[in-house]
Amino acid sequence: MIERTLEPILRQKCKESKIVVLRGARRTGRLTLVSRIFNLDDEQVGIFDCSNKKELKHMNSIEQLKQFSTGKKVVIIRDAQLLEQLQEYIDFAIDSDSLENIILICSFEPELHEDLWEALRDQGLELNLFPLSYSESAKFHGLVQEDKELEQRLIYGYYPEVILNQNDAETIISGIIETSIFTQLGASERINKKENLIKLLRHLAFNIGKVISFNDLGKKCNLDNETVERYVKLFAKANLLVLISSYNNGHRYELKKSHVVYFLDNGIRNALIRAFQPLEFRNDVEELWRNFVISERYKANQYANKNPEVFFWLTHTKQEVDYLEIENQEAFGVKMRWEDSKKIKVPASFQELYPQIKVTGVNKKTFWTFLRK
Repeated sequence: MIERTLEPILRQKCKESKIVVLRGARRTGRLTLVSRIFNLDDEQVGIFDCSNKKELKHMNSIEQLKQFSTGKKVVIIRDAQLLEQLQEYIDFAIDSDSLENIILICSFEPELHEDLWEALRDQGLELNLFPLSYSESAKFHGLVQEDKELEQRLIYGYYPEVILNQNDAETIISGIIETSIFTQLGASERINKKENLIKLLRHLAFNIGKVISFNDLGKKCNLDNETVERYVKLFAKANLLVLISSYNNGHRYELKKSHVVYFLDNGIRNALIRAFQPLEFRNDVEELWRNFVISERYKANQYANKNPEVFFWLTHTKQEVDYLEIENQEAFGVKMRWEDSKKIKVPASFQELYPQIKVTGVNKKTFWTFLRK
């Protein structure tokens, strides 16, 4: 079994607190991770799945939830964002002396009182699990082997099932899209226009790292621009997309109030546009590389409990810095290129405007240093 970075953190949080929220897209290994901490076959461990309509209907009242909890020390609720009585059940669980742990497994933010959310987040009790990271896979396969597999990772991504079943990668990823993407959201955020949404996601997939217009996307997908913006931000909250804003200080030619989008997993992006060709036959290698590096950096920051501000920088004259990270008034920038033989040039205009921000290059031989920075 592949060791997850989040395991010791989740284990410690379960010792410290009765309630822990484990967020993450479906099929990233959330229940598998929980099973490393609790024996799911133990009679004192109760688990029910809110994505199962029969189970959800059966647990449709606080009385039934209380009855289910009788004799249990641990209760695990899968897709807890779909449970309408969740806050009422949490209130009961907090006062229960017999219940030791309540694990809320969610693909999206469940509806809980704001003061409870504030307490959970202040204590670091909302954890995010992503598809496997480069670091996790490297520990399992060995660093040398993982580097050999790097091109495959750019194409098929890091979902656990994909890593462990490479021969069926395309089928598995397509299945993840069909069964998971449209069930990521909470009960109050239902998406009823599946065809329009898949079209939107495909447009985003074709344009990773490029400035997007919510208005233009709306016209292409037969959606209004406010709906497009809402969907994009919802999927960013659901850990399927990374939404990055433009950096500017009002200087001439700098783009303002602009956004670019990356996917948290390269395989999902490629499946949306049905592009699984080897790198030698592709014209989007640099886009794939930026998506990979930025998503890996995002995972690394989250697991390290870091929440820096992230930006891109672009001018109307096409001067660009791919990625900027700012935390505690310290900033650095990155330009990314797949081939290490290509020299990376930092825009002179950026250096003039922001001499305090050092910009370095990241390629396939140096990205590991960047991820650990």
